Amino acid sequence: MAIKNSKIIELTKELRRFIIEHVAQNGGHLGATLGVIELTVALHEAFTFLGTESSDKLVWDVGHQAYAHKILTERKENFHTIRKLNGLSKKANLMILEQDILLLLFLLFWEWLSLLNFQKMNL
Repeated sequence: MAIKNSKIIELTKELRRFIIEHVAQNGGHLGATLGVIELTVALHEAFTFLGTESSDKLVWDVGHQAYAHKILTERKENFHTIRKLNGLSKKANLMILEQDILLLLFLLFWEWLSLLNFQKMNL
């Protein structure tokens, strides 16, 4: 998705408004997702998350950070169903769609880094 620089600010404002509107209706956490909107748009500028078998994968540390990513990966029309029975998952789930986030790998990697850091401190 190629976005002109002048449109990036408008896109981030629209994502922010859209997410706030839907979370206000359905409940949920705003801080994590609002904090990464610009990052999400930048990642979508740099990588390809849809359309090919070799599409890039994206890892978040909490599912709530993925709201803007879900909207940008063709799930905007279903976003009103988030946190509802049989609706769009509020969490990252690789089984739902290929382009979703793989949370487990990040957590394992984080644990590994923490363990390395702990071992260095005890040397």
